Amino acid sequence: MRNLRALIVALAIPVLVLSVFAVSMTLAAGNAGKSDVCHWANHKYVEINVSNNALAAHMRHGDVLPDEYGACP
Repeated sequence: MRNLRALIVALAIPVLVLSVFAVSMTLAAGNAGKSDVCHWANHKYVEINVSNNALAAHMRHGDVLPDEYGACP
């Protein structure tokens, strides 16, 4: 029983690490040069995708970045 637990842990940890790495690489490579922004329009936030060159301008007029779950306020 103890050997079975050790085997499961030995297999699960590398799978978990590789999964996290794969997800982060996929998200990082998504829309190169673009970012999601919560754009303030008509008294509510709407998620849009803008060029990174326009990101600072959007932030200056009240837009915000999505939260850690990717949702707008």
